[in-house]
Amino acid sequence: MDKKHQSERQEMTDISAMEIETDPIKLRDDARRWGIELWKAVKRQTEAKNDHAMEAAARMAGVSPSLLWKLKYRPPKGVDVSVYNRLKLAHARYVKSPEATIAENLAELKALPPTPARTRLLASMEEYLRTAQGTESRTPAE
Repeated sequence: MDKKHQSERQEMTDISAMEIETDPIKLRDDARRWGIELWKAVKRQTEAKNDHAMEAAARMAGVSPSLLWKLKYRPPKGVDVSVYNRLKLAHARYVKSPEATIAENLAELKALPPTPARTRLLASMEEYLRTAQGTESRTPAE
């Protein structure tokens, strides 16, 4: 863009100054780490078997289960940008979000011996997760 056609508030951006990761090995390793962490989180939260957790994690990320398997056991030389972005977003949503942390804590609390205080805490955590996920049950209008 020509300087004289720029408005006074616009600034020219030097694209080379932006920090964009371009190393295919680093991109693959990030995608691999996110996929494995997502798989493990699903397995912990749902107590599902390994194959079922892999399929659920793949659905969450919008990738094929075989891709997650390959990332874990036989990493490819590189990954597509769409796969990288899907795994990054799914990891942020299902592993690093506050709701994901609460869901993991909820699974751990359910394993403890029942007490009245723990039962109330479990109920409030489950209600929060239902509300946060938009699946709160609505009562019919009277």
